[in-house]
Amino acid sequence: MLKKLKKQKKKDYNWVGKYIKEYNERVLYYEKQLAEKNKIIDYLKIENDSLRKNIKFQGKQKQISDKDIDRIRKLKNEGKSYSYISNVTGWSKATISRVINNKKNIY
Repeated sequence: MLKKLKKQKKKDYNWVGKYIKEYNERVLYYEKQLAEKNKIIDYLKIENDSLRKNIKFQGKQKQISDKDIDRIRKLKNEGKSYSYISNVTGWSKATISRVINNKKNIY
């Protein structure tokens, strides 16, 4: 009976040892995958930041001033075209059209 108990305990220890070993292997596997994913995320963050700094992807930050509005209206009253006004002031034709027509009473 005593020998049987010792064998049983030995089997239990083997089972526990195998379980712990398997658990540790899985933990290492998932930690490795997580590290690889984090490297990819870091790389994409750096790439995203560099794209945001690129001027081509930046929106127009400035807003039209009252001085520009008066200048656009003055040039239009002189009979200048939208293209000419756009070249002189640096504003798009759409902005010039919005200033001149002022349908929404913004300007």
